[in-house]
Amino acid sequence: MIRQAEEQDVQAIAALTYMIWQDMELEIVTRYPKAQVIAAIEQSTTAVHYRNHLSHVHVYEIDGEVAGMIVAYPGAQEQLYESAWSSLPMAEVLPITTDTPLPVMESDVSDTYIESVATFPEYRGRGVASQLLQYLILNYSETTLSLNCDFENEGALYLYRKLGFEVKKEKKLYNHDYYYMTHTGVTN
Repeated sequence: MIRQAEEQDVQAIAALTYMIWQDMELEIVTRYPKAQVIAAIEQSTTAVHYRNHLSHVHVYEIDGEVAGMIVAYPGAQEQLYESAWSSLPMAEVLPITTDTPLPVMESDVSDTYIESVATFPEYRGRGVASQLLQYLILNYSETTLSLNCDFENEGALYLYRKLGFEVKKEKKLYNHDYYYMTHTGVTN
């Protein structure tokens, strides 16, 4: 079942976000203990209107447990949401040289940006990410959806292409190479 995220999902959202940030090798995860970073991410889902605020997150539930999530918001708001990190009490405890974890603009301002799609390892291979993406494609059919796919993530690239995403350009973000991909809506 796919549903809007709620406060009960904060720990799962933080754990999935941490997995992504760890793969991206962000400064905050390389400098600070996992428990502190997860506490800050948890705080960012409700205390301020950060990128992964509950209002931007949908979760996929299996047997009452969060199996995966998708985070999406208007690309034009990305930097505003990112700047909210600085208002977190945990931001003072975990200072980083970039001030916020993701300071680089990742989206195009005209797109609805898919910040994250993530599935817990024990639920992978069950179509969770695919169904979350299809949910957004159907519910945001009047807008261009966009996301970044790491060059090295061939499985994700295959899935995105299968669902109709096309490579628009290449980007370098946080010392990783990405395909910036877009989906221009449902065709009937």
